[in-house]
Amino acid sequence: MDLVSLRWLFSNLLLPPAAPLLMALAGYAILLAAGAGAGAGARGGAHARVGRALLVAGLAGAWLTSMPLGAQLLARCVETDVVALTDARLREELAGPTPPGAIVILAGGVTHDARERPHRDSVNATTLQRLAQGARLARASGLPVLLSGGRPPDRDFSEAMLMARVLEESMGLSARWLEDRSRDTAGNASETARLLGDAGVRRIVLVTQAYHMRRARAAFEAAGLEVLAAPHGFMGGVKVDGIGSFLPSAGAVRISWLALHEALGLGWYWARGHV
Repeated sequence: MDLVSLRWLFSNLLLPPAAPLLMALAGYAILLAAGAGAGAGARGGAHARVGRALLVAGLAGAWLTSMPLGAQLLARCVETDVVALTDARLREELAGPTPPGAIVILAGGVTHDARERPHRDSVNATTLQRLAQGARLARASGLPVLLSGGRPPDRDFSEAMLMARVLEESMGLSARWLEDRSRDTAGNASETARLLGDAGVRRIVLVTQAYHMRRARAAFEAAGLEVLAAPHGFMGGVKVDGIGSFLPSAGAVRISWLALHEALGLGWYWARGHV
């Protein structure tokens, strides 16, 4: 198992739904052990209290991260200070003294299925949303496009190559640069800075989802680029919509996972000096 796969495994174990369920399972196991050793006195009672606390915390965490209201609150935390780029602001920046020189679209994952036609490999929904946003900005601004995404393990094509194909076949645009060596957001930033530095571009329009923008912007700025953020897909619009806001849903689990993954990733990047 390579480093990327290991990082993926551990990040999933530290995030919902796995993390709170594992906590609850650990608590239940401690309770069973404490019950089996009930004659151990005060020590057994302490173990039982720990087990009950872990069980309750795990179940509560699983519920909170699977209900829409909890997921929206988590998303709002990682979307703090992230503001959408309006067309008026884009026009002002293009007419200003230091206009951006490129639109950079970050990859967000790919898909593979032998049943798909005409291509078995393509971009996933997250990447497709980023491409749609980037294509709209490219048409509005006339700026050249850079696509950034390396080759995932056990795949024949890089994310950047698949993005370029979708951009051309489905959106009628061509990318000027393909950055296909990176393995993560920090790599996106450093490799993009290298490519654009050779072209004399130091200021960019960066396209990614709102939940990912804080970490992405920090990484690109640390790599020496000036960033005009163009986030989209905001998920932290907190809204109570009856009892449904408090009932578990698959969509809420996904939002919680993404928000907590970004919080964990930002802390990891800070510790590693990537931001």
